Amino acid sequence: DPAADAEDRKAGRRLACPTLVLWGTDGTPAKKGDPLTIWRDWADDVEGQAIDAGHFLVEEAPEETLAALIRFFDA
Repeated sequence: DPAADAEDRKAGRRLACPTLVLWGTDGTPAKKGDPLTIWRDWADDVEGQAIDAGHFLVEEAPEETLAALIRFFDA
């Protein structure tokens, strides 16, 4: 919701929780810029990676997606 995003940005609100960003190498986010850079504009603690997949990471690359989730939640 762009209006809510604009309100949050104007108020200086950011995500304070650890944030994991995963995207497919063949998906839209990979074509629109660096997803980590984009999310670092919104969150304080961002990590993530590209996964060799399209839009549906869990369906197209379940093992790689699970491994990334386990690393994140075990940290």
